[in-house]
Amino acid sequence: MKTLLAVPAVLLFSIALVSCGTGQERSAATTKASSSVPADVAKSTKDLDQVQAGLKNLQNAGDNPDLKKMYGDLKSEANHLVGSLEDVRSHSDSAIAAGRKQIEQWHKDADGFTDPDLRTSSNKREGDLRAAVDALAASSATLTTASDSYRSSLSQTLKALDLDLSKPGLESVQPVVAKLVNDEPNLRTSLKDVSEKSQSLNGVINP
Repeated sequence: MKTLLAVPAVLLFSIALVSCGTGQERSAATTKASSSVPADVAKSTKDLDQVQAGLKNLQNAGDNPDLKKMYGDLKSEANHLVGSLEDVRSHSDSAIAAGRKQIEQWHKDADGFTDPDLRTSSNKREGDLRAAVDALAASSATLTTASDSYRSSLSQTLKALDLDLSKPGLESVQPVVAKLVNDEPNLRTSLKDVSEKSQSLNGVINP
């Protein structure tokens, strides 16, 4: 009888260890995704600097500008910016999805706690994680709005120049170029906020 009772005990202990490992794996997945965001943001910020420099070159083109070079340089930098912004979005989305999956399973597992102190402390930590994930999700949505607007105007400006790469063509895009230059701080601020929110999420998981 003792031997028979010992087997379930071992199985229960093994299940507990597996459950703990699974929780750690979910935590690691959230950490890995969110840890990538600050580096992506740093790259996007540098790319944004280059695009802004190209736009200001268009604004201050002078009487005899090398339009072909200016257009080519801006198009190249714009492509870099589009790619790095997509990386920010992708890793932010991955961090949010991983965090929500972690929260969902955490809630299910912790719901079985009967010790009131353990339940209270676990609920507190789960709540902190939920708040951090929600904050990143809200920040990411704001960035998406700012990014999509900026990218759309930039793409249309490049298309207009491609259709008419001349001094009159350059003059025709100046209002949109000015808008892009003026809208840049909004995009930059949104990028910075996503970076900060991803670091805050990491801080909750790894205090």
